[in-house]
Amino acid sequence: MLKITICSKNPVKIQAVKEAFASYFTEIEYKTLDLSQYEGVSSQPMSSEETLKSALRRLKIARKLEKADYYVSLEGGLTRDIYGSFLTWYVGVSNKIGKESISGGGRMAVPSIIYDTLLNNPERELGEIMDELIGEENIKQKGGSTAIFTDNRIMRKDVFKRDIILALVPFVNETFRRIEISTNA
Repeated sequence: MLKITICSKNPVKIQAVKEAFASYFTEIEYKTLDLSQYEGVSSQPMSSEETLKSALRRLKIARKLEKADYYVSLEGGLTRDIYGSFLTWYVGVSNKIGKESISGGGRMAVPSIIYDTLLNNPERELGEIMDELIGEENIKQKGGSTAIFTDNRIMRKDVFKRDIILALVPFVNETFRRIEISTNA
């Protein structure tokens, strides 16, 4: 039985992990962890760099807490640059010997008021702000901001699922491994 530790308790992220891993493996056991209380894990990353660092930090913590074949970390954050304010995300996958792979870094424009509100209220999270702005409840455990801003054409789960599959490439793709071995010999 393949053991997967998911560095989240969010149902959307958990479902994304389950669907991505089921596309490669059968007989999988999942364990979920809430790692938000650990140092270096951001509740609301405010840059691409912080989003990636937080995702990688979650992997390191999970490896110390649990024995598993794979560990999966999914982190969403915001960033701002000369082009505007953006939602960004990263996925990290690690195997039991500590080899890591990341994917993501995608960007989706968000209204600047969202970034500004979170920057000025570091104790809050994107989901809370979005709930208030659109008058809904708990969108982060539904389609997320991605679904809201794409009129449900792309769901949060689907973005994470795609990036989990991409992060798994070095672990599961024979062509990738064959090329990597032949060029490192």
